[in-house]
Amino acid sequence: MEMEVGIPPGDPLVDTSYNSGSRIPPFPDYIHTAPLLTISLAKILASNKEEHERLFTASRSLGFFYLDMRECVEGEMLLSHAGSMFSLMNEFFKLPMEEKRQYDLSKKGSYFGYKGKGKEVMDDQGNVDHNEMYNISKDDILAISDPLPAPFIIGSNRPLLQSYVQSNHLVLTTLFGSLSTSLGLPPDTFANLHRFDVPSGCHARFIQVHPYPDLLQQTLGEHTDFGSLSILFNRLGGLQVQLPDSHNWVYVRPVAGSAIVNLGDAMVKFSAGILRSNLHRVVSPPGEQAGLMRHSLVYFCRPEHEAILKRVEGGLIDAEGEDNGEEGVSSREWLERRHLARKIGVGAVGFQRPGDLAKGKGTEGSRIALDGKNGVNTSVVGWDWRCGLMDGLDG
Repeated sequence: MEMEVGIPPGDPLVDTSYNSGSRIPPFPDYIHTAPLLTISLAKILASNKEEHERLFTASRSLGFFYLDMRECVEGEMLLSHAGSMFSLMNEFFKLPMEEKRQYDLSKKGSYFGYKGKGKEVMDDQGNVDHNEMYNISKDDILAISDPLPAPFIIGSNRPLLQSYVQSNHLVLTTLFGSLSTSLGLPPDTFANLHRFDVPSGCHARFIQVHPYPDLLQQTLGEHTDFGSLSILFNRLGGLQVQLPDSHNWVYVRPVAGSAIVNLGDAMVKFSAGILRSNLHRVVSPPGEQAGLMRHSLVYFCRPEHEAILKRVEGGLIDAEGEDNGEEGVSSREWLERRHLARKIGVGAVGFQRPGDLAKGKGTEGSRIALDGKNGVNTSVVGWDWRCGLMDGLDG
């Protein structure tokens, strides 16, 4: 049963950056969690050398990190917009199911719009997902593509959506610059593959998962993200990552004032495997949180449609040796293949029988070790998975 409870202003259980207005049971302290590095956006913007190095370490080892948005204008702006987006998400999911289904655009070949529960598979056996989603195209919001049909609640909030997209882009450009420099590339290398006004698959996503308080329910199957960087805000647990060199899954604890950021397949391709796109999945929240409706807000950054997903030239990437001759595919082709493989009811390109999920395989397992080349072993980087700790990192 879904819980709805009120809370007075200022209660520490509320992440006020989300304007949630609801009491949230704490994430259980006894739960083993992934020891993600916390990266300060303010320090990155201030050109703090140590913070840039920490970002590079996180992007090579696990490919997930917390990004502390506080104490800088760019981060505080995104936190504020994320709060407003949570309110808009709540209003959207309150719409009657009949109205939401009018904006399921999958049979028209569109990645955007509404997706109901059970419309995608979670695994190669055909078990279906438990998420409702609504994808909002960056190109639609910025009017650089043909407009997509949308409910009034979305169409009437285009100024908010534009602000949210723009604030994400500012943060992403900062991260791309840092990673380019750390790889010994020109600072604008990755940003030039993600120009704001060029068509791409970038989008915002609303996610709603109904509670399963009596069992551990997988709601989204294991996968790597299709694109470049993802910026996630959530208040409840549920996200899990698979630890490197193991089959163990651990929760990622939500942290107030911070986003959870992860790298996707495109960054693995561009960096010749130096950067990591890690497997992750979503299950029921732990402890008392399992009785709550789970909402998540994600901004998925994807390369420009015509960008070719192959290694860029220069810096540490050239030090990996000769290009293996891979021609690469366009970002558009990569995204369409990976997306459609999990879809039900879209014909031969989608999931029809066990084994079909292989059609949507990403960069799982395509890791390289840098040990002996630049002194870093990317498969370990100081992790001790037996105790869940890493020297100098946050847990």
